[in-house]
Amino acid sequence: MRVNKDWNSQHKKTAQNLFSQEIGNRQTASFFETGLEALQSISESSSSPWIPYAPGELKKESLKDLENLYGSISEEGKDPEKTITDIISKFLPGAPHWRNPNLQYNICAPTNSVSNAILGIAQEINIHNISTDFSGRCLSAEGAISKIMASLVDLPSENVRGLFTFGGTGSNMYAMKLAINKAFSGAGKFGVPNNIYFLLTSDAHFSHKTIADWLGIGIDKALQIKSDSENRSSVDDAEGKARSILEKGGILAGFFLNGGPFYDFVIDDIQSFVGLREKLVMEYKLNYIPHIHVDSVIGWIWLMFNNYDFSNNPLDIPQKSLSLIEKQFQRVYQIRLADSWGVDFHKGLGGCPTPCGLFVSNKRNELLSLSKSKRGIDTHHLGNDWSEEDPSDITLETSRAAGSALAALGSLTVMGRNGFRRFLANQIDTTLYFRGIISKTKQFIVGNPHSLGFNTMLVAIPESFSGKIKNWSVFMTEVEKNKELLEECNRNIKNFYELCLPRDNSNLHRLGCSFSRSFKKTSDGRPISGLKYCFVSPHMSYDTVDKEVGN
Repeated sequence: MRVNKDWNSQHKKTAQNLFSQEIGNRQTASFFETGLEALQSISESSSSPWIPYAPGELKKESLKDLENLYGSISEEGKDPEKTITDIISKFLPGAPHWRNPNLQYNICAPTNSVSNAILGIAQEINIHNISTDFSGRCLSAEGAISKIMASLVDLPSENVRGLFTFGGTGSNMYAMKLAINKAFSGAGKFGVPNNIYFLLTSDAHFSHKTIADWLGIGIDKALQIKSDSENRSSVDDAEGKARSILEKGGILAGFFLNGGPFYDFVIDDIQSFVGLREKLVMEYKLNYIPHIHVDSVIGWIWLMFNNYDFSNNPLDIPQKSLSLIEKQFQRVYQIRLADSWGVDFHKGLGGCPTPCGLFVSNKRNELLSLSKSKRGIDTHHLGNDWSEEDPSDITLETSRAAGSALAALGSLTVMGRNGFRRFLANQIDTTLYFRGIISKTKQFIVGNPHSLGFNTMLVAIPESFSGKIKNWSVFMTEVEKNKELLEECNRNIKNFYELCLPRDNSNLHRLGCSFSRSFKKTSDGRPISGLKYCFVSPHMSYDTVDKEVGN
């Protein structure tokens, strides 16, 4: 029996205002415009690369203040426009503005407007890339990007499969789990053997050890390979450690190699590691093949130079920059020999909102070892029995937002190879200009002159050593034998950075960079601190560099 139809009239108003069922309804666009206006109103009088506080706001709430202010829910909902304006004005101040060239803080990507728009529309409909029943045709975006990745490394498209995940940690987790299953097929049922090992690089992202912890391997089973003066992993040291593991009856599940990580954008000699693996498999008669994963979530962008005519240089890239780009491309192109690699479109120059990570397998059939159904896990909750495609059988996450793949496809399509090539060339060119200026000073030296990427580390030189320590090589020689000198350098660079942090009633210019307490270590493990300048804004220019150095 029906009840009085008016009892829930307020709900109907809310549904119409906040949950319009009309596709293409302009309400969300109107709310988005309200948010942009709020953001513009607090930013229009500031050129800061950090979102400023609202004009006239006397009190800057602490994190705890905001938690207390918004930490309860009212009986009735509040006005939508006011809610949007308040949240934008209260919560966004202090966030980095990655498009601003005065920000050189870290590796996060400035997003392009096309990827933002596509993501927003996909989120409006809330599309899940679980299976074709949930996603419609959106899973094809993931397939299309897989083909693009295959073309960048000249592999048959039918061999390559990409899976979108939450970021670099996600792609590394895929690789490590895949390696475990390949080395010990019963891991899914019986657990990870206690004699399984991985070899990681000394310059590896901390997520590698984090994953070893989360997957139950243990960080002590994730052994680090020594590196050379460029921070490239030593194949000889890896071989020694690998033989030690195997001769003691251990399982060497895989190698995790550098594909352009912070701080130096180092790319390892992938081909030599593949050769080492083949030799170990033959000599020890292994009944499995150790997995080789390249953590290339930043360095993948150099693959855009595949098929570029470096001799004729049609984009007129400055020769010095071009030489570095070609050298780095030749290194990263070897990724085609690895089993898997990673891409983060939300880092560096990818142009997409976070999270937008992609795990890429060069041997898509190996992904079947991740199958839930083959291990007796029934996903009947999803009702995918009639789905044309169902990657949820092998994915880590069940609910994957389709917007990430669509945004990445939008970024790749609107930029094209030459768009990314020009972007990367500009960042390398301005990085070299910046390093050139720093090399002429007596107060600082470049801490990673060998780096082929667009990140620069700066180390402070004490006044007593001014003019004596002229480059990184001399610096390392001195601090290896002089503990007090290194302590003074670290103290000075930290104090300098803290001096330039914003304070009330201060006219000091805040540096656009960030600080690292340990971007490098001495041979006996002492940390070396430095300023980190990562050029990600597409608006980077010589003038921007001059301004930062001048201030």
